[in-house]
Amino acid sequence: MIDMRYKPRFLPQVHAPYDIILQKLDEEGINYSIVEVDPNELEPLQGITFSDDVGNVNVNDMNPIWISSDMQVLDGHHRMVRALLDNSQIKCVKIEMNHKDACRVLNKIQDIYEYEQSQGLEEVETQDAINFYQEDDNQFLKSLEEDNIALQTEAPTKNEKTIIGYRKSPINNNSVVGNFFTLSPVEGYDKYEIDFENLMDSNALGVTYKDGQEPVDILAKSWFPNINFEKLSTQYNTPSINLKTKAIAEKAMKMGYDGIKYGDTIIQGLK
Repeated sequence: MIDMRYKPRFLPQVHAPYDIILQKLDEEGINYSIVEVDPNELEPLQGITFSDDVGNVNVNDMNPIWISSDMQVLDGHHRMVRALLDNSQIKCVKIEMNHKDACRVLNKIQDIYEYEQSQGLEEVETQDAINFYQEDDNQFLKSLEEDNIALQTEAPTKNEKTIIGYRKSPINNNSVVGNFFTLSPVEGYDKYEIDFENLMDSNALGVTYKDGQEPVDILAKSWFPNINFEKLSTQYNTPSINLKTKAIAEKAMKMGYDGIKYGDTIIQGLK
């Protein structure tokens, strides 16, 4: 059996699309090569023991693992183990840097991708969507409460925090869903020092995010398990992710929070 454990915090969790990461590497002028290697030649940076969890791992050409020039695995340990069990070669993107520098690069690219995704949450295009976003007084949240009888209305404790965040677009003081920031510095992004009187840390509430999951989606499923946002998106003529973001913002503010921290990647300021 194989069980993944002892994962250093500096290791990246790469779930941005493969082609986007390669594009970002090209833009950064970072050399890399796509190679097939014997997994026995690789050195894991995450401790491993045996477990059944790797049984469903799919090793395929469209899902390579990421390694450094010194053959250390940066992301994709489960796929490496699957290849070991199968005694097969595995496709890798070899970044021509030592493992520490390569980890920094992948973390930066992942942070930029997640931030750019979050920026899309604040964009509205149709007049119906604009009207929807101008609603106030928790009207949208009230429309959802019938299917969420156990809706929590009070924040458990005060959590005063000062957070450093980074953002490319100017602050939108009129946004009813707040403003998103990445928690890691990004070249060309402005730095902000944000004071929160009561910051919600989703991890502290037991909400965690796995590779490939969008934080807003996960929190919406946790808070509104009975709401069909895809169906509502047709009614409001706006993408479902916009509805989720607005519902989350209204609920968090009703609970007394003035910001939401999604893991260690992005933060949503509600002030």
